[in-house]
Amino acid sequence: MGIMSTQSILTTLLTAAALLKKPIQDFATQSLTDVYGAAKAYLLKKFGETSEAGKALEMATAKPESLIRKELLIEEAATTNLAGDRELVRLIEQLAMLLPATVETVRQDVRIDGHGNSVHVAGRDIIHTSKHVFRNTITPDERHLTLEQRERIREMAAMVADRLAGAEGETNFASVYRLLQRRYQVASYLLIPHGQFDDALAFLKRQRAIHRARLHQRNPSAYLNDYYRTIFAGAGELGWGRATVYRYAGEKLHLKRPVTSLKELGPLQLKALAKFIQREVRTNRNRNQTGGASEKG
Repeated sequence: MGIMSTQSILTTLLTAAALLKKPIQDFATQSLTDVYGAAKAYLLKKFGETSEAGKALEMATAKPESLIRKELLIEEAATTNLAGDRELVRLIEQLAMLLPATVETVRQDVRIDGHGNSVHVAGRDIIHTSKHVFRNTITPDERHLTLEQRERIREMAAMVADRLAGAEGETNFASVYRLLQRRYQVASYLLIPHGQFDDALAFLKRQRAIHRARLHQRNPSAYLNDYYRTIFAGAGELGWGRATVYRYAGEKLHLKRPVTSLKELGPLQLKALAKFIQREVRTNRNRNQTGGASEKG
């Protein structure tokens, strides 16, 4: 069994995925289809279907030619010891054996000598090539989002992606990442400058609010929970406890009976209460900013 890295494992899997998406050709054998399916299913189970790595795997295999999706998958898989899983390595090596010889993939460790562009592959195959290959890579550094910031962005992106789900309810991460790419003019959200983290988070929160209505029919419970979260987040910034929130709701909504739980309110009442509290938050922020400016003066 050859030595394989996480990148070579995932590259081989995505190479097979790309081939199988092309029109049926000689190489699209049933064996290739079966082994690819087994390898993907095994990897998805290893990650966990609802995990970020599992979601990244589904996105990458749906569009295997995307370098951005591949890099996201490699990043999410970084903490999982794929190379140490003998069964996974066995499946990937079997998959690599079924790929046509003309397809470039990584079967084992590769050693590159400095003689022009000659590449020597250690293992069963020795390949000499003078082909120039140029690839874009995503390499975040200290200028970009930190690991903690990336995790927070991913959490918020997941909420927005849930609201942008298609007719079948599939979470639409791709649309969210495109929004971030266009806003910050980057190839991947990983390359957003760390100084723009607060702006990116605020942008995603606005998108979450804008697309909240799409949850109403598909997931009423999540729709209501989103209002609860918005209301209590605003109340927390104002320094209000639950009793104050309930009293404020009774006053603003002109309720005849005291409120003892937000669950007593309907969707329209929650929407109105959320707007009232957000208005209070904005007023409070402006007051604090004005007060701070006066003190400096």
